[in-house]
Amino acid sequence: MRDLTGFRKGAVRIRVQGEQTERFLNLCKAREIKISKLIRTGEQSLEGNMLIADFFRLSPIRRKTGVKIHILEKHGLPFFFYRSKKRKAFFIGIFACALLLAVLSGRVWEIDVLGNVRNSTQEILDFLKEEGIVHGMQRSKISCSAIAAAIRENYNDITWVSARIEGTRLVLTVKEGIFTEAVKTDEKNPCNLTADQNGVIVRMITRAGYPKLHVGEECHIGDVLVSGCLELKNDSQEVVRYEGVHADADIYIKRKKAYYREIPLEYQAEEYDGKERKNYFFKTGNIYLELGGSAENNWQNTMEEEILRLTDSFRLPFTVGKITRKHYETVSREYTEKEVRALAWSTLQLYEEKLIEKGVQISANNVKIEVDHKTCISKGFLEIIEKIGRETPVEIPEQPAERTTEDGEQHY
Repeated sequence: MRDLTGFRKGAVRIRVQGEQTERFLNLCKAREIKISKLIRTGEQSLEGNMLIADFFRLSPIRRKTGVKIHILEKHGLPFFFYRSKKRKAFFIGIFACALLLAVLSGRVWEIDVLGNVRNSTQEILDFLKEEGIVHGMQRSKISCSAIAAAIRENYNDITWVSARIEGTRLVLTVKEGIFTEAVKTDEKNPCNLTADQNGVIVRMITRAGYPKLHVGEECHIGDVLVSGCLELKNDSQEVVRYEGVHADADIYIKRKKAYYREIPLEYQAEEYDGKERKNYFFKTGNIYLELGGSAENNWQNTMEEEILRLTDSFRLPFTVGKITRKHYETVSREYTEKEVRALAWSTLQLYEEKLIEKGVQISANNVKIEVDHKTCISKGFLEIIEKIGRETPVEIPEQPAERTTEDGEQHY
């Protein structure tokens, strides 16, 4: 019986035989007794399905019509429990399963972190572990507001945190902001900006300090680009005071960056021979059980796993999965000239992409790719534009002594 109501309340399939089967159906309809999947099996017989409660209401109708009613099939939970009443272990198992689900539903078995980019999920989980928030702890002992406050206090770049419990999951949603520390410009931390690369200055924006070099000039490692020592002069252009500031500027230089890569033409490759194995595993906590052989050499493993759950929010602390192992042999192969040139070019492009991710601009590419009978060599240089400048201590000269003129005025 596919009807869920019939399965829950119990249903029977009956056969009705007699001369007044049509009257029997009319009386059932008048008393709102529902018969489903009704078929006629003969001139004076028919079959159909009905609920147990409706079956017990057929006695007056059977007496009036004189038909005979036979039960052909019984379906549903009431009949199942009646047949299983002597199976004590079965009912103990149901009770134990219900008790286990009740215990498991009161704990958190999964912690999800959403919205994080700079702070890795594992880093946040390790911090929660230090705070006592771990997988398997009771939900009643978890304070979502306290967790959110602790994360905001520990991570300065996280501007907003939301913690909520969904079934057996603890879901943390974070938003990360960009913070820059305020640049102090008082005398407590004066400094210079010094070149840490050789090159030609192509762009310079000074916000604090005195620029020692300008756009178009060449700088070398150790040169002071922006001085943190300001000279305060009077109308006669005489230095009357030295003042230290925290030098602040955006300085970009153009320079050549050497590039060299070697790729051997001969390489080792994995060749699959078609052999394949599939093993299954079960995991809960620190317990791991694998069904089948263990890992061996020259087998590539692909793992698929799934957390068991009753609903999307009710996840159980059990994981099942499948391991697919494919056998391969290590063989020696050799690139063709076209293949190795393409590989060298893609390697160079990947290197350039990493430079661009760091904020470096590439203005020219002067790398040549050469292939001989053993090696492919990429060598040359890239012309790049990058930001430079590191803070170094500044020495403030001794302040000029006071001078008194003939008219009695004091000068510095």
